[in-house]
Amino acid sequence: MTTAGSTTLASRPLPLRYPPYPTLPPGTRPTSRQYLDPVLDRKYLDSVLEWAKERRRIAKLSKKDGGGLISRCTGVVIGWDGANKRAKILTAASVVCDFNGELHNPALKSFVYKLTIVDQVSTFQLSVSMPNKTTTEGRLLFYNVHYGIALLEVMGDYKLEVPSFGSGTNYGQVIFALGRGENMSLMVSHGTISWTDYPVLLRNHNMFLSCDIPEGGSGGPVVDHGGNMIGIAFVENPGPVFISIKTIMTCMEMWDQFSRVARPLLGMQLKSVELLDVSIQEELCRDYNITSGFIVSQVLVDSTAEKLGIRRGDVIDFQDIDCSTLSQLEDHLLSLGWGYLKGMHLTVDLKVEVHNLFDSYRESITFPVQFTDASKQLVVS
Repeated sequence: MTTAGSTTLASRPLPLRYPPYPTLPPGTRPTSRQYLDPVLDRKYLDSVLEWAKERRRIAKLSKKDGGGLISRCTGVVIGWDGANKRAKILTAASVVCDFNGELHNPALKSFVYKLTIVDQVSTFQLSVSMPNKTTTEGRLLFYNVHYGIALLEVMGDYKLEVPSFGSGTNYGQVIFALGRGENMSLMVSHGTISWTDYPVLLRNHNMFLSCDIPEGGSGGPVVDHGGNMIGIAFVENPGPVFISIKTIMTCMEMWDQFSRVARPLLGMQLKSVELLDVSIQEELCRDYNITSGFIVSQVLVDSTAEKLGIRRGDVIDFQDIDCSTLSQLEDHLLSLGWGYLKGMHLTVDLKVEVHNLFDSYRESITFPVQFTDASKQLVVS
């Protein structure tokens, strides 16, 4: 329903294509980020020491060519088949692919597994340093560049432990980001999940950490004060980010059943009203009667959102979804992907109320959410 004259969203002119949406210079962090003293509070030390004692959970991964080390990440065991001596290790996708999702240098030598991606054959070497300091080669099962995760398989006579998983995450929550050093020593950073959601590359699911993660710790576990794994951390511009274990496990379950991950395509970068500065929240409430929803910070050219008339600066409210943060929204939309994978539908219609702050009116529309299954599945040949 439109509340101001006969104006409609669909009649709005397209925005200027240039200049592009402003972004922070490379390497610049948002000014709202705060860094905490990495020294651990004594009351949380037991949780970290428990992880240190259970060394069988965390591995170190590295990618090499004939000239030596190219990159190093941390991985965590999320599955262990003791009978067949097979372990599944979750890590950062950056150790196996580039920014666009293409596998690193297909000419890398000495990889014992031959991996086929669609019609292209690529070979490379992935070294996995196990907690007992032995080194083995990892087989790449799956990776998804959007969520930044990769799943590897290693074989060997190890005694490995699968961590307990936390039930949820909260902004302001105390966390520990863990990683393996060059000599396999356990490294820990201490901080919180920041009260901010700086949109980056349409990855609305990313949450930010208040602390830097250990060197080489990208892909390593993020643990709460109870010793439960609640996600993994990545090194990413403009700062260390975190993806929740709930999102990760949904991706893994989709891959287990369908060898694909169906993620939503909103075509927008969003910011949660709940996480805005309190003065801006007051202004939205006072002048527009807006207390929740998401501010549109970018709309992709020719996307469904743009065609429906949604523009940068609008505030949108998903009518039938109980969520106030971007991670909650992403988890809900990702859950709708099950129907896509089962062939039940290609899109899902959502009821969205759009607040056009510039022209001071609001309109309810139907937003058809599309999905993509562009995660890349590798098959041993």
